[in-house]
Amino acid sequence: MILKRKTEKTSRSQKVSEIIRKAISEVLVRNEMPLDTPFKFPISVVKVDMNSDLKIAYIYVTTHEEIEENEIILKLNSCKHFLSREVTSLINLKFSPKLVFRIDRSIDEISNIEKVLRKEKVLNDLNKN
Repeated sequence: MILKRKTEKTSRSQKVSEIIRKAISEVLVRNEMPLDTPFKFPISVVKVDMNSDLKIAYIYVTTHEEIEENEIILKLNSCKHFLSREVTSLINLKFSPKLVFRIDRSIDEISNIEKVLRKEKVLNDLNKN
């Protein structure tokens, strides 16, 4: 039987996630990663979630480029050691967390909500009130 750990947000994890977010954002905005074909636009870090023991940082990113989401993650994972080294030099923590990159889907969810709210049926219901 596999037990799931509770993911409670403590003030310590929130502070560490904000420190990691600022550091990784600074590194990604410079866009100096050792890639064959660099990103045309800097990558934006939307949020960072830390696990309970602060050893893993889940970094949610988005970009304005027209490339596939899998390709973004592959590029970031290929230079993960460089990014980890740069982030470690910018932060002052006992342990440097493992970086796990994920695509942020909140923008897609917002656009879907906007589409639903613009439907004729919803507009008619709003006009009735």
